[in-house]
Order: sequence, then structure tokens, then C-alpha cells
Amino acid sequence: MAVLRVCTLNLHGKQENDDIRFSRIADLLSELEPDLCALQEVVVDGERTTAGRLAELLEERTGEEYYPYFVETHLFYEKYPEGVAVLSRHPFRSTWAADLNDIPIPPLLPRKAAIVEVDVEGNSLIFASVHLDHHENPLVRKFQAEKLLEALDKLSPKDAAVLLAGDFNDTEDSPVVGLLQERGFVDAYRVINDDPGFTFPAEGPKMRIDYVFVKDLEVLSVKRILMDKGLSDHFGVYLEFEVKR
Repeated sequence: MAVLRVCTLNLHGKQENDDIRFSRIADLLSELEPDLCALQEVVVDGERTTAGRLAELLEERTGEEYYPYFVETHLFYEKYPEGVAVLSRHPFRSTWAADLNDIPIPPLLPRKAAIVEVDVEGNSLIFASVHLDHHENPLVRKFQAEKLLEALDKLSPKDAAVLLAGDFNDTEDSPVVGLLQERGFVDAYRVINDDPGFTFPAEGPKMRIDYVFVKDLEVLSVKRILMDKGLSDHFGVYLEFEVKR
């Protein structure tokens, strides 16, 4: 089958230079032509979201239609509604919002995951945009991942390949990464690269907390993208893959 391309990026909420930085993000993403993109810290911007705004900019640059799916998760410290989103060049077969909040240790902010199913050349593909909590206790994120996996077990077709992408707010040696690996997910960046691959903070990165985890996929290449501190406080991650079918 054809090579597919996905990416993830934390959009860093609302900033004063949004017009400039969103235009630049769209310029750079349009060169990569992602099939699917996971977005975090997406905010409601007037009558649309910043995910919808980015979809429009990508359409202008690529001539391809991009479908946005947004899930509101919380009011960001009483300032504005914020959430996670997926952009897709493929029409959605199904969409779901997975609640990650009913866990033993309450998160600092309510969290959900945006999950979509798309059909790619007859193959069912499940893609989730994830932004786990920033609680100091790493077990919060492990509990949230357990909730996400429970939702995927109920929602995903048995033959679907699965990708989890986003800001996991934790490092490679964390309980949440260990759990995902135990459940058969592969850290796509680590399949290809042995460098630290730090993604945060963009101004002097010191840790890798942005990931794409895959199951039943052949990873072809992975790299960091949008490595400009003026675009976000995170670097993005870009993956090319084939479905193992």
C-alpha cells in the first residue's frame, strides 16, 4: 500500500502572534502533506477552532481537503475552551471522544482523547490525539492511558491498525510509556532513532514528551519537525509508515 504520513504538534494554546505562527505552521506542514495530524492545546477561536483554522490554511496551500475533529476537554484556567483535535485528508468513518477523567488520582485539568477511524485503501486505521495531564504524579498519566486503552478495546474494529499521537507529558522511562509498550504499542521514534529526540521546551529542549505510538504498522521514518521556538513551546513529530497487512 502507499506510504502514509502522520504528525503531532502541541499548538501552545492562544498566543499574540497567532496569525504569523499559524501561517508558518501551515507552510511547513503543507510541504509534508500529512494524511493525519494530532493537535493538542487547540482552542476555540471565535466561531471555529484553531484546528479548523489550520485545516483551512492547509487546504489553501495543498489544494487537498482536510477534515477537522475537535474534542473540548476543559476551560483553560478560566480563559478559553481548550481541547485536542485530529486533522485528516481522509473522511472520517467514525469519531469518538474518550473520557480520561474517572481515575483514582484526579487530573489537574479534565482530559479527553479525540479518536477517529478512517479507511485507507480498504484498511481500517484508528488514530487518537492525546494530551495527558501534567500532574506531578506519573501514575495519573498511566491511569489515563488505561482508560484510553479500554475505550479503544471497545471502539476499535478487530482488524484496525492503531496510532496514538500527542503530548504525553512524560519521558521514556515513565509508567505510561511502559504500559503502552506492555500492551503492544511501539514508540515509533525509537524504532528509527537512537538520539535523545528532545521535544520540549522548544527554547532549549531537555526532554522528549511528544510521541507517536503504533501497533501493527511498519515504521519507515520518523523525525522531529517545526523546530522553531516561535511556532510552539513543543517540537512536532512526523512519521511515515505502512500498514502490516
